[in-house]
Amino acid sequence: MITAWRKWVSFSVIVLIVLALVYALLQNRSESSSSLRIGKMAPDFTATALDGSAVSLSDYRGKGVLLNFWGSWCEPCVSEMPRMNTAYLSGLSGVVVIAVNVGESRGSAAEFVSKHGLKFPILLDPGGEAAGRYGVVGLPATFLIDGEGRLKKIIPGELPQFEGIMALMKEVQS
Repeated sequence: MITAWRKWVSFSVIVLIVLALVYALLQNRSESSSSLRIGKMAPDFTATALDGSAVSLSDYRGKGVLLNFWGSWCEPCVSEMPRMNTAYLSGLSGVVVIAVNVGESRGSAAEFVSKHGLKFPILLDPGGEAAGRYGVVGLPATFLIDGEGRLKKIIPGELPQFEGIMALMKEVQS
């Protein structure tokens, strides 16, 4: 009888801990995404570029930004990178593509960039702080930001077509 009671208490404690963790995660996600609204200012952040320099999103004020969060282990991210590179190289004025690598080392990101010949700015977010400010829960995730720094659109998942990427860039072209 005591063994059954101990099992029940142990099970109840585990269930309570799991529920508390789920609540904490959902609460944290809702707090970070509550400030993320279309038409409002996009959260600013500072990250390290591959060359070691500090770069802030606000450095690009005055230009439209296609902000993409990605990882080299993410198949949809790998798939969309050549299309984003081609769109960036098209020379569309007044807009820039910025890709933020989430959770990887500088070496891993640099190797990926070199292997794929990427020319647009790559920033590093090894601890996921910038991704957290945008409520990113899955990769890739793309955010359109106008020249005034306002969030225009959130696109979860892969950008499957070059033409679609160009259309997005034109939406925020300054």
